[in-house]
Amino acid sequence: ITEEELLTQMKPDIEWLAQEMEMTYDETVAELKRRYDGYHFSDRMTDVYNPWSLINAFDDGRIRDYWFSTGTPTSLLNLFRLRDISMAELEGKRASLEVFDAPTDRITDPVPVLFQSGYLTIKGYDREEDEFTLGFPNEEVRRGFANSLYRYLTPDYWDSSTTMTGNFRRLRRGELTIEQYMERLCDWYAGMPYAVTDRNQNEQFYQALLYALLVSGGADVRAEEMTSDGRMDIALLMPKAIYIMEFKLDLSADEAMAQIRSKNYAVRYAADPRPKFGIAVSVDKDRRKIAEWKVEAL
Repeated sequence: ITEEELLTQMKPDIEWLAQEMEMTYDETVAELKRRYDGYHFSDRMTDVYNPWSLINAFDDGRIRDYWFSTGTPTSLLNLFRLRDISMAELEGKRASLEVFDAPTDRITDPVPVLFQSGYLTIKGYDREEDEFTLGFPNEEVRRGFANSLYRYLTPDYWDSSTTMTGNFRRLRRGELTIEQYMERLCDWYAGMPYAVTDRNQNEQFYQALLYALLVSGGADVRAEEMTSDGRMDIALLMPKAIYIMEFKLDLSADEAMAQIRSKNYAVRYAADPRPKFGIAVSVDKDRRKIAEWKVEAL
């Protein structure tokens, strides 16, 4: 279903959905686009909506996540982790045409499979380089993939995400301070099963797990954002502040904060009027939990 078809042939459905959701027509169109649009299958970049999700929304009178109710194949996540690719790397992934034509008899690269199964789509095309930029098509897929990845990484601990999602929403509403949220985050890491943390002793694991948790909870979160002097681990954009996080394994929180400052990560958001804060996190490798953390204004 293209955007033109949605806005013309399905206009009465949008009007009915807007009434059911107690939203304006324009608000409903914007939310449908954010949740279900974004698929592109050629360099012409024609917008295509997920028909399954769109029709279910019109049937239920609710805008929800429908596509991921069928689940994410474990084999796909196995391949994803085997190649040690982080979820953040998939945003802005560049690929040549040959990648899409990879043979399917022996799959070694998850990118073609992610594209063919709808988890990634074309976000841009460089004609000069004949190269495509890939990414998650919309919020439904991004959040659903993050939730599936979190459950895959922590099969005996995934139900804890409900509590942490609630804590994040309280933080977003201003009912928790960032310090109170960090205390709860420390408890969450400390409660993680030994079998999970023992085989994932690196900074990237702790970063990737928090990133997946935040995305699945609907956060506006970025990872591996580049500045002229490096890449930040996580940037969390909240209504009233921007938090830049740096993880260090067996190094102090002071050293992590020194990197945030020396690399001047905050310059990435210099044009944004919201105050910026650095969050330095030190992970104890032997104890498998956050040893210390600190928050400072940048």
